[in-house]
Amino acid sequence: MLNYRFSAVMATVFDSVSDATLDYAVSRYNIHKTVFLLTFIAFVGQLIIGLFTGINCTFAALPYVALHGILILLGYICFLKALKYTPIALISLVESGGLFLTLIADCILGYVTLSLYFITMLSLFVFAVALFMTNAMKEQSASFKTIKPIGIVLVIGTVIMYFTAPYIIKVAADFGANEITLNLGYYAFALPYFAWLALKGKDKTRKDKTAPKWWNGFYFLASVVGVLEALFYVLETFSYINDTPTIIMAIRQMGIFMIFLLSVLFKTDKFTPQKLIALVLGVTAIIEVSLN
Repeated sequence: MLNYRFSAVMATVFDSVSDATLDYAVSRYNIHKTVFLLTFIAFVGQLIIGLFTGINCTFAALPYVALHGILILLGYICFLKALKYTPIALISLVESGGLFLTLIADCILGYVTLSLYFITMLSLFVFAVALFMTNAMKEQSASFKTIKPIGIVLVIGTVIMYFTAPYIIKVAADFGANEITLNLGYYAFALPYFAWLALKGKDKTRKDKTAPKWWNGFYFLASVVGVLEALFYVLETFSYINDTPTIIMAIRQMGIFMIFLLSVLFKTDKFTPQKLIALVLGVTAIIEVSLN
């Protein structure tokens, strides 16, 4: 189990850096062209990894591979649209609520019992999200984005799409699909879609008139996010196949702090004590629920 959870930790690190870098990249460059290039790079990365680890699948697993790919794409589309209206740290905090959805689903299915402690932690989590959001809306100077309700709705859409993924992954794995096959299933839908958006758009690649340096150029940023995405997807899918989804989801929430710090570093968000308190409260509620 240690190896599987270590892979979840590494996935969290890669995902956090990837999301923060993507948020910075789309603030400077055309989002559709950026996402298509990074998706293509991640796809090639998956193929290269698959040459060493193997690409396994069966006809019985194909419907679940396709369903997983479609749901992940829909969740990612919601995530990308939410970036326009919502600070990346707030997106990550709301996304972490997927753990509560998982536990509620387990309650309905009879796997766990709903308790007063669970309700208390859920209330604490909702309070943390509200604290972060109201602070960002009250002090727009503390955020480089104007928060709109549609942004939160889109993030909730991401949560709903993503929280089903661990269960579909396990079913697909039981039928013979490995992590590379599941991820390639996503790219089978994502690559054509993002290619269509990139070709359809008439906007210029650059949005920022500031001359880019090597470290914030279009191709460098897209390449960094693409490589990190390839590594993240492999490690996360591998972890979900081999360990309990709730445990993996709890480990993944540690990335919220890293994303917030990186967004401050990249100047796509600003630090305030209230935001830090909100993140601490939110992550505490998630950890407490996952460990009890």
